[in-house]
Amino acid sequence: MKNKIAFSNLRAEMARRNISIQEISEVLGAARDTVSSKLSRKRQITLKEAFLIENTFFPGMGVLYLFEELNVSQKPA
Repeated sequence: MKNKIAFSNLRAEMARRNISIQEISEVLGAARDTVSSKLSRKRQITLKEAFLIENTFFPGMGVLYLFEELNVSQKPA
């Protein structure tokens, strides 16, 4: 499965720290392909998973920073 991480800050931080999707999948206790689907936004990532990724690999960086694309304000109609 091609690595297409949709979260640009997460993707950049993973590259800086040389962290693989496989490493994240091991911490989450999920298959690599499942985690890849979540990080490419083909499947929904849970808040618990986002915090686990942040706390394990990027402590202090903040979930809102790492997953900025999920922090979208809806405009009033």
